[in-house]
Amino acid sequence: MSEQKSLYDIFAQKCSNLLEENDIRFAGLLDPMGNLVVGGFKKGIEPLKDEVERKKMFMEAVLRVRTRQDFDDNLGPVRYAASRRDAVVMMTFPVLNDHVLLISAEPHVDIDKTANKIMTLYEF
Repeated sequence: MSEQKSLYDIFAQKCSNLLEENDIRFAGLLDPMGNLVVGGFKKGIEPLKDEVERKKMFMEAVLRVRTRQDFDDNLGPVRYAASRRDAVVMMTFPVLNDHVLLISAEPHVDIDKTANKIMTLYEF
């Protein structure tokens, strides 16, 4: 088994664990091109965007994380970024050097509390 596959298996399990949290709608690991490697939506959750729009959103999330990394030398690395929208909260976490953990949660979620729980689960 390759090291990459083993890491993906670990992330798949952790995404599955996150989906057991009440307010989490989606947990997925994106590769550097914005492809969903593992994870997905919680059972029973209806996606707010179709597959084409989700792919665009995934690519944008990866691009934003990469863009923020340009400032790591002066400001330190980004631990996570979040945006609160009317319908959903989106959070991104840079992981595995070039991958992104993307989380969507219900709009009422406590962002800092949830982000800290995620960072503890993923040990970063």
